[in-house]
Amino acid sequence: MSRLDALWRAWEYLRQDEGLGMSVWWREHADHHMTYLLDPDGPFRSCRNDQHAEVPNQPVPNAVPPAGVFEDEDGSAA
Repeated sequence: MSRLDALWRAWEYLRQDEGLGMSVWWREHADHHMTYLLDPDGPFRSCRNDQHAEVPNQPVPNAVPPAGVFEDEDGSAA
């Protein structure tokens, strides 16, 4: 989702640049991110033409971060 969001935000910003906006978007954003998104091992690996196969995702391991690593919005340690 992060890559798609980044592509959309870049598009919305650069489409208004009448000079090089579209060229920059294709070269610096679309070409770069689509390489990863459409990679045979990428997130759309199960999508082929007009069909989609559900592939179960493995849970992402996580751990509680050590105290003080993150701050709350008011600047105090979480």
